[in-house]
Order: sequence, then structure tokens, then C-alpha cells
Amino acid sequence: MSIEKLERVMWRLRKRNPNNDRPTWAELRRAIMYECGTDISTFYKNKQALVTLGWIKTRNGLRLSITNKDITGE
Repeated sequence: MSIEKLERVMWRLRKRNPNNDRPTWAELRRAIMYECGTDISTFYKNKQALVTLGWIKTRNGLRLSITNKDITGE
């Protein structure tokens, strides 16, 4: 897992969900599967890394929130 892969995951998430800052967890899972791999531990590790960096926040059981900190560089 590298920052470049996490950036590509965010790019792919935004590409499939234009003008939507609250995509589903399934969309995040799909983006991680395309960029990093299909193992379940890969999904959880990358999800935790995105939360730790502050690029996404958990909202409820079905959706997440994109914070746009990866674009602004905060």
C-alpha cells in the first residue's frame, strides 16, 4: 500500500461517482479491488489508511463521506 495507490483509489471512487461526496461502501470496495487487490484484508487495511489520512469518514452502515483533503493537501 502506497500513497500513489490510495490516490488512485480516490480517483477511481470520484470517477464512478461524479458530484457525489457520499458514495456507498460497495463503491469503495470496488475501487480498492481494481487498484490494490481482492483480498478482504487488503480492503480493511486500505480503508483504515484512508480514514487515518482523513480522506474519508464513516457516516453510517451504507455510506461514507469523502472529505476532499487529498485534493487540497491539508
